[in-house]
Amino acid sequence: MGRRLKQSKSSRRRVIIRPARAGWEKWEQGEDELWSLAGEGLELEELAPADNALVAVPIRRAFSLSVWVPGADPSLFGDLVYTQLEMRGLAGRSKDLTSYVWREVLREGDEVLLHVTVLPGNLAPRYWHADIVDYVVSAECLPPAQDCVTVWQEEGAWVASVTRGDRLLHFQVLNAGGVSGEMALELMLMLAPLEAGNMTAESTRVRLFYQDDAAPDLSAWNFAGGVAALPWPPPVYPGGAPQCTPLPVRNVQEVKARAGRRQKILLWAAAAYLLVVIVLVGNALWLNARASMLRSAIQAEAPQVDAVRAAMQRWNSIESAIDPRRYPIEILYQAVRLLPEDGVRLTLFQMDLDRVVVAGEASTLQAAQRFQEELRKNPDLADYDWTTENPRPLPTGSAAFQIDGVRHGASAGDMEDADAGADS
Repeated sequence: MGRRLKQSKSSRRRVIIRPARAGWEKWEQGEDELWSLAGEGLELEELAPADNALVAVPIRRAFSLSVWVPGADPSLFGDLVYTQLEMRGLAGRSKDLTSYVWREVLREGDEVLLHVTVLPGNLAPRYWHADIVDYVVSAECLPPAQDCVTVWQEEGAWVASVTRGDRLLHFQVLNAGGVSGEMALELMLMLAPLEAGNMTAESTRVRLFYQDDAAPDLSAWNFAGGVAALPWPPPVYPGGAPQCTPLPVRNVQEVKARAGRRQKILLWAAAAYLLVVIVLVGNALWLNARASMLRSAIQAEAPQVDAVRAAMQRWNSIESAIDPRRYPIEILYQAVRLLPEDGVRLTLFQMDLDRVVVAGEASTLQAAQRFQEELRKNPDLADYDWTTENPRPLPTGSAAFQIDGVRHGASAGDMEDADAGADS
């Protein structure tokens, strides 16, 4: 996906693995910030790549695009670049499936010159390593030069890059097989469309890095900015260059990230489970110790509790005699005073310590229900919970009724049925 990646921070020594004329070179930066060659190999894997390394992708394995875009809103650059890639057949099926980065090269008026580097979606495994996330095109690892065409060899072929100012503007593989007038002509043809698009400076010089023992003859080359042949230099770390992660590497890193998240979740779950177990075991031990202390306290206070219980039982046994609200005659009086002048009579009044049964006979069902309701709502009998039964019609045309009361706080138990005395 097209994006800018922050340079990874590491206290370890920097490493650059870059392509050379044949194979790969591994360079390490020492404490004096100077680079030294640490190894050479035909394949990237031979150089023991680690996650602190930066891989320079060969020029022939990447695509270069330079384009002017409106510069009013930089947030639109990504979409504008992707549109240009689609027009040129360089885009994947979506932005997420396209590995590309762009860099602002020059700003003139309302337009901005961008350079875009695109990596193929199916970049061969020999050009990337799953543990390395930092990748740039190899031209970014060359010593910077102002407004310059740089020529060097990679993978047995000659390649070239162009800078505007000190920023990369273009790169491509050359068809010329050696340093000759044909190569000079090809460089001019490469610069022609860039000059026509107002992308290069008026005077562009040329430098050629050679990896042989002797410098090639460039006396026949004629460029306005001059020509120079220089020995193959150590790399530079492209701190300001945008990095482009190949899609296969990104996929591997996402799989690793998901696995890491799952492992972290499992570790947190295991830690939480262990913590719960420790808490439960500790709580069980504490409860057991607390129960043991309570049993000891109960055993120590058992004689006093028994004495208090006996006293309470004695008081309860005489409560009905000392509390006027529990006198049977008082309860009967409260029930009788609710009787109407005619139509209702009581046939049974039964009471023990905590229970009362009142039964009677009324001339009509309505009269029986009305008496039951008045008795249940009598505030002077509010110490009892009253339950009523539906009045029962009698053959004489009257209705028998019964209402039972249980004192608040008393246990509900069975009572003898007093209906047998309802007609007495």
